[in-house]
Amino acid sequence: MTEPEAGSDVRSMRTFARRDGSDFVIDGTKHFISHADIADFVILFAATGEEETRRGRRKTLTCFLVDKGTPGFTVHAGYRSVSHRGYRNCILTFDDCRVSAFHVLGKVDGGLELMNQWLFATRLTVAAMCVGRARRVFDLALDWAAKRRQFGEPIGRFQGTGFKLADMITEIDAADWLTLHAAWLVDRGLPAERPIAQAKLFASEMLARVTDHVVQIYGGMGLMEEASIERHWRDARVERIWEGTSEIQRHIIARSLLRPLGG
Repeated sequence: MTEPEAGSDVRSMRTFARRDGSDFVIDGTKHFISHADIADFVILFAATGEEETRRGRRKTLTCFLVDKGTPGFTVHAGYRSVSHRGYRNCILTFDDCRVSAFHVLGKVDGGLELMNQWLFATRLTVAAMCVGRARRVFDLALDWAAKRRQFGEPIGRFQGTGFKLADMITEIDAADWLTLHAAWLVDRGLPAERPIAQAKLFASEMLARVTDHVVQIYGGMGLMEEASIERHWRDARVERIWEGTSEIQRHIIARSLLRPLGG
């Protein structure tokens, strides 16, 4: 889905699949593609035409399954990420890559709908992971605050630390309930676009605040590689970017509020 010139604005993607008889010929570049080096095939979104929208003419997208080894399809090593160092991303290039219509997933020009269904699920997954990781790092901070002593007292007894713990657990529980509510709606097939955006937005930003507080509670040791805290802190940063940035989530939420009023 993601390209060097097309991130949040997926309809600006330049990868194009043109019809050639009963086949499609794909040209373009993708990047930030997770673990494509070990995949047998990729799920590729490419522009295939245009349509009229409220914002004028925009590209239509189609989803393709492209097998590794297809002529014209090459996987290159990607970038090194400071978050999730075990995560590998790749750059994909397509140069006159020919696939048959059999490789279309869903309908031609129906890729945007498929993409949104996929992103709903992945955004909910990100929210859940953020809640779980926040609880893990909170438990570490709670144990540290109970055992670490300064001025003859456990640091958790000082309001500067105790109030941080109170704020963190309140935000974690709030993110948990937002995530569970969105999942409950999805399970029942009810509209969930805004609740999912709210869960992803709040949980990812909550994790950033929690990990930052925990670093502060640990002090200098929180930034040392000998402790696990700095890894939680680094890993938290990407959650506000992938699967839809915080800004995109806010756009979805605001749009859902304003559209019924004609805004």
